[in-house]
Amino acid sequence: MIKIRQPVAVKFILTESTKQQLIQQHRQQVERLQMELEQLDLQGRQWLEQAMAQGGGEAAQQVRQRLEQEKQARLQQREQLIQQMQQIQQMDLGTEVQNMNVETMVEVRVGDDWSKVLLGSEIIIKDGIVHEIRRGGHPVQEE
Repeated sequence: MIKIRQPVAVKFILTESTKQQLIQQHRQQVERLQMELEQLDLQGRQWLEQAMAQGGGEAAQQVRQRLEQEKQARLQQREQLIQQMQQIQQMDLGTEVQNMNVETMVEVRVGDDWSKVLLGSEIIIKDGIVHEIRRGGHPVQEE
């Protein structure tokens, strides 16, 4: 017998409660990004003034480019979050959604069917509670 580490897919069943929770989390992230954009605008003006005072036009241009990159990155993140919110709103209740992967130790013995070992395991969450554990696509019975 040997123990190996194996990834375990963690999925959740989309319920109305979970759906609303996800949408709320995305909204908070969008709001955070919006605040960061506003802060960048305020700080950006100060940085530009300092750059002009210290190094003139070339330094100010570098600051402008950096600010624009930061701004574009946040705008892109915000747009992705908005698209994800729309996708979540359109999903049917009861849908299993991939959430994350964790690792577990699995015992492998001589004579085990390797293809079943490779199928891996899944943990299914419903409203924050472990609803089901699957190995090789089949429910695991409680021991």
